[in-house]
Amino acid sequence: MTEYFGTTVADIFATMPKRFKPEEAKEVDIAIGYEATGEGGGKWKATIKHGTLKVETVEGELTGCKTTIHTDAETFVGVTLGKISALDALSSQKLRVAGDPKFLMLLLPKIFTPYAAPAKKPDAVTARDIIATLAERFRPEKAEGVAMTIGYDLAGEGGGKWTIVIRDGKCAVREGLADPLTVKMTMEAKTYAGMMVGTIEAVTAFTSGQVKIEGDMAAAAATAKYFRKYVVPGATEAEELISLRVTNSIEQRFATGPVMGRWFAGIREKKFLANRCPKCGRTQIPPREICAWCRVRVHEFVEVGPKGVVTHFDIVYFASPDPLTGAVRDTPYATVYVVLDGATEREAITVDLKKEDIPRLKEGARVRPVWAAVTTGSYRDLIGVELDEEEGSL
Repeated sequence: MTEYFGTTVADIFATMPKRFKPEEAKEVDIAIGYEATGEGGGKWKATIKHGTLKVETVEGELTGCKTTIHTDAETFVGVTLGKISALDALSSQKLRVAGDPKFLMLLLPKIFTPYAAPAKKPDAVTARDIIATLAERFRPEKAEGVAMTIGYDLAGEGGGKWTIVIRDGKCAVREGLADPLTVKMTMEAKTYAGMMVGTIEAVTAFTSGQVKIEGDMAAAAATAKYFRKYVVPGATEAEELISLRVTNSIEQRFATGPVMGRWFAGIREKKFLANRCPKCGRTQIPPREICAWCRVRVHEFVEVGPKGVVTHFDIVYFASPDPLTGAVRDTPYATVYVVLDGATEREAITVDLKKEDIPRLKEGARVRPVWAAVTTGSYRDLIGVELDEEEGSL
């Protein structure tokens, strides 16, 4: 049976006995007829007599009714749920009352508790359900001066193709895909529904390729602000929690041990100190207590660098958000692997290259360190490296 706003006409009449307040209807003696036309409609008769209620489905003519309400199924559900104003429905003739209209406005709210749609499980919500609510969730104050057409191509059960037109502070939802579109989003219907009800993380869906975007990427990112959050019909909307994601920074010192302590002491003096294995002669940078190859203790320290050679590099043009803070690093940036002068082969340190030097970066380039203005013996002392053009390696 067709649902409107997540509810059917039959749902409403099925709950009438539970919502009836007999203590408020002791003096009432009336038969009410209901005729809801269109898909999902029908005819019902509610007889209220001195605190009792009888609800029955009527196949033929509605007879013996003091008051009869005529409307279409969608309007009936909308008025019952408060989605459509009863006064607007009466004035527009979408809802007609044969008898005294005061009865509809005054008596019914008194003898019945309001209908509340049963909570719908998030996984039972379809993309079509959500698309149907876009117009009522539209926020014209956020779309001032916006003119765009958004296409949704949603495959699978509950899916379809729709065009959302935003123009002149209004929103219209149309079946099918218009041409041209400002942006088109293609995905599985269950993916769209999951993002809207919160069971699928939107960022994960986009970055994992579950959502395909064609057209204006900025327009796709802006669509969320034009609509109020979708709430599953019948569910109680929980208080939205606001969180501030930060990386904890504790103002205290930690002992790094004697070997790393020597490394940071060297950094404070703008020197790179490695330690050399007594067995294989390999330099370790940063220094470690045990040689990873020979499994012997390493005590000898040697100074290497400060300049070196780039053996490999990675240039990043699209940065992923930091999982803790949500911040996105400025791009492009380059991470270079540098073998410092005096260090053994393959003992490279990994540092960032100065952004201005990225266009001229190549393997084999000579680089020199870029130090902080004030060195304190911490990881922040070495800002990165820059190309050492003085040596003519470029």
